[in-house]
Amino acid sequence: MKNFYFNSIALLIIFTVVVGCSGKEWPPTNKTTGTVTLDGQPLEGATVSFFPKGDFSPANGKTDSAGRFEMTTFNSNDGAMTGSFDVTVAKYPEVVVETTLEGTPWTEDMESDGDSAVDEGDGNSLPKKYADRDNPLFTATVVKGDSNVVNFELSSK
Repeated sequence: MKNFYFNSIALLIIFTVVVGCSGKEWPPTNKTTGTVTLDGQPLEGATVSFFPKGDFSPANGKTDSAGRFEMTTFNSNDGAMTGSFDVTVAKYPEVVVETTLEGTPWTEDMESDGDSAVDEGDGNSLPKKYADRDNPLFTATVVKGDSNVVNFELSSK
């Protein structure tokens, strides 16, 4: 009986490793990078969002201190799918969440009345015109390959 228990555990571990390491096959993406500037200066901490004009997945990227970003669709910095996109750029305050092994401690400021709605422009420090999905100021076309570079110049006016 002890041998049966040990063999069952060993098979379970092997099965978990094989299934867990097989990885999911995602549709192909293409390296897509660029730079965002505001009034000619690199813009740090902005979120660049690609919204597809077809039946494929959106992509997002966040700018670094030099205003550079790399798009992510499925896995970190994997790029964007081939196609045309409407593009928005927004900059929201950094959200820091403290967690512990036991989870995030509840506080009264987490309480909600259930009637509040999320305003997409709420907290965006850039002019709202850059985050307007209904009337995007920017578009991007991603082609097959790793040479997709798209730059966005924003004005605070």
